Amino acid sequence: MWTCSDPPGWLDAPASDRELAARMCAGCPVQDECLEVELRDAGDQTVGVWGALGEDDRRALYLHWLRRGERVDGRLA
Repeated sequence: MWTCSDPPGWLDAPASDRELAARMCAGCPVQDECLEVELRDAGDQTVGVWGALGEDDRRALYLHWLRRGERVDGRLA
């Protein structure tokens, strides 16, 4: 993420996964798409930070996300 510059100053600051995810993804134009890709690909086995959400937040969201999806031929569209 920061191979061409110094790491951000907040990187070493104590923070929860939720706070770190929000800081890392702040202002990203593809947050929603990033979250969607991770929910589709990893489901409840999600790891890391995706779409400005930490692992626990995405796991909690996953069942709600599944319920809202439209089904086409038995699969989520």
